[in-house]
Parts: sequence; structure tokens; C-alpha cells
Amino acid sequence: MGHQPLGLASPAAALRLAGHHVDTLDLAVESPETARFSEVDLIAISMPMHTAARLGIELAERIRHRQPQLPIACYGLYATLIHDRLTRDGLADYIIGGEYETALVGLANQISSPSARSHVSPVGVGLFPSFPRQQFPLPARDGLPSLSEYARLRIGDEERLTGYVESSRGCAHQCTHCPITPVYGGRLRLVQPETVLADIDQLVEAGAQHITFGDPDFLNAVPHSLAIIEQMHSRYPTLTFDATIKVEHLLEYTEVLPRLREHGALFITSAFESTNDAILHHLSKGHVRADLDRALAATEDAGLIVRPTWVALTPWTTPDDFLDLLAFIEDHGLVEHVQPVQYAIRLLLPPGSPLIATLDAEDRLDGFDEDSLTHIWHSNDPRLDLLQLEISQVVESSACTNCDPEPVNETFRKVKAIAHRHLRGDTDYIEVAQQPRRAVPGLTESWFC
Repeated sequence: MGHQPLGLASPAAALRLAGHHVDTLDLAVESPETARFSEVDLIAISMPMHTAARLGIELAERIRHRQPQLPIACYGLYATLIHDRLTRDGLADYIIGGEYETALVGLANQISSPSARSHVSPVGVGLFPSFPRQQFPLPARDGLPSLSEYARLRIGDEERLTGYVESSRGCAHQCTHCPITPVYGGRLRLVQPETVLADIDQLVEAGAQHITFGDPDFLNAVPHSLAIIEQMHSRYPTLTFDATIKVEHLLEYTEVLPRLREHGALFITSAFESTNDAILHHLSKGHVRADLDRALAATEDAGLIVRPTWVALTPWTTPDDFLDLLAFIEDHGLVEHVQPVQYAIRLLLPPGSPLIATLDAEDRLDGFDEDSLTHIWHSNDPRLDLLQLEISQVVESSACTNCDPEPVNETFRKVKAIAHRHLRGDTDYIEVAQQPRRAVPGLTESWFC
């Protein structure tokens, strides 16, 4: 999501505490040409999500070509999911899943010991994810690019530097489309409050005026999360934050929502995903369409803004479903709340996804794409596949980095017009219903995976 990578800062801290010298490189904003790979004993590549995994594979291929004997470890959610690809192609000697800090330190200790070096077994350290309850180190953010290189909070014409922390890892829920599910399997690990707060301290010192809590769900452990934001607000009364909370929790913990607002919450990201109950059931979301209205009412009462995310195109999506999703967003005054990239989101099926067996039984799979790291599926209606391609081009163009971004309302109108042309043959000019006049806070980058 365009944030300073905690997946580098946390293991770097753990390794340094164990006496190792660590350099970091963020491939999202830094060129690998700046790194001196010839002067290291171990490369560890963080692969927390889909885009990071693709960048990591490119780096591993580059290193293998130039220095074939240099040990490479890949760690994080996607490293676990694609371990077959990484080991089969010889891109990684070690795969570390789950809670990776302890395993990385153990590996580095072995590699750095001349007497133990010959006994280090390739392709096996942490191959199966482990989930120790660890004492999390204070992330080492020195050496990372400054916060100004990453996503900022935007409110109207104002932008604020933003820091990123996590108060928990894993998730107590098991949504079938989520890459956390096949790795953590419903496990949850809490980061000690003192560590999270100390990290917020150093982010504020670095200039952060806003904090993104990147937990898969901020209300997986309500007392834990509330204690952190209460302390944070006590220390920094003007510091704002955003967090991700599933619809089910917005309804279960309605009484907590005003406290989030009181302690600085500007907006909540929530995975609405679909307006079709059958699709929501396939995704094991724990909510139905009617719950979306209730969640919007609850957050409105609490003074919270919701920014919904969607899986706009799934194997089960029909033309009516897609048009209904657009109508729901327009009718509920959410056009400014939804980042346009959401309309082009197509369900990813990484290795290990619980949905693979279901879709295979439905004869909906067309093989595995090695480059995109996903199983390929097709829609029952080919118009939807063509629709997704055209919408992708529109939303990419609307968010160009070398020009002023297109107003969200206009991008939505174009998406709606494309959908009506593809799915209903309607070529008339499409208008968008009047939306509420208010500044909707959000981040300047809209990557979610």
C-alpha cells in the first residue's frame, strides 16, 4: 500500500540485535543497482503480498545470474504460497513463513558461523510456517527511504506524511480469497503495545502526522487495539489514524466506533467485496448485502468515514452483479469513497487458495500463470473479461503519476459508461447522481496487494 516497509524494518532490528550487520533496500522506491550484493553473506527478500512477490522474483533472478552461490532466503506470506516456484527454479535456498524474525536470525547465525556454514541445509529453514509467540523488536527504520517517498494522507488539498505500523499479525477469520488464510489458518499474533507505541514515537519524530494501522483487521483483539490508540492519542492529541475493519466487526463492536473517532480515526477501510450474497458466501466474508447498509449507518452515527474495498470481478460475477455494485456505490453516495482501481480488481488465486478446489470442480480454471502468480479463471460471460481490460486502462490513465489525477467522479462516470456499453449495449451519455459534498480523506496511493 505504498508505505515504508515494516517487513524490512522488523527483521532488520531482530538481526541487528543478534549482532549482524544489515542493509535494507525497498524495491518499491529504490533501484537494485544501488545495492552491493557482492559484499554480503545472505540476501533475505520480503514477499508479504502479490506485487512484492513479483518484484522479489525479479531481484532473485538478477542475483542468481550474477552471483549463483550467494544464499537467498524468501520470507513472508507470498513466499510461503509460492515456495514451489521459488525452490523449483532455484531462486531461493530458504523459505521462511509465518513469524519470520526468529527463523531469519537463526539462519543468519548459522551462515555467519564458519564451523556451522557447511551444515546449513538449503531449502528447508521454515519451509512450513511457524508461529512462535515472540517479543517483537522495535522496527529499525534507519536506512529506509524517508516517509516523503511513500503514500501520504490527503484531505482536500492538504497532504500529510504518513507512518505505517501493525499491532497484530495473522487474522482470526478465514476469508477464502485472502492470502493470510492458507498461511495463518485463523491464527493471530499480537505485537506488544509498548513496541507499537515506541514505533509510533519514532515515526512522529520522522515527521508523521498520520498513522495507518496495517493489521488485517484492527478489531481482531479489541482491548489490545483500544489500549494502543488511547495511549497514542494521549501522547499525540493531533495525530490521526486509519485502520482496516471487516463489516462483521463494524456491526459486532458498534459501541467501540465512537471511541475510534474520539482517538483520531479519520477513516476506516472495510472489505465490502460484493453486493451479491452468494458471492459473499463463496468468499466466507461473514456478512450479507443487508449488513453493508447497517455498517454504513453505524459508522455514520459514530462520525467515521468508510472507504469500501471490492472484489469487483469474481468467477461468479454476472453482468447484473457488476452493474448492481456500481449502483450501490452511487446510490449510497460512496463514489468519492472508492478508489477507482477497485472497479478493475479481479479475484487473485495464489497457490494454496481454498477457492482453487471449488473452481476446479466447476471447470472454471485455465491453468497457472507463472508471471502473475495466480491461477487463471474465466467468467461465464466473456463480456466481463473484456470489461475488466477496458476499465483497467481507464483507471490506470486516470491515476497517471506525471499529471493531475482525474476527479474520481469523472472516472466513475467513465467506468459506469463502459459497463453499460459492454453489458447493456447502452451508448447514451451516462451521468452520475449528485454525491455528498464533503472532503473524503484517503491515501495518495491505492495499492492493496
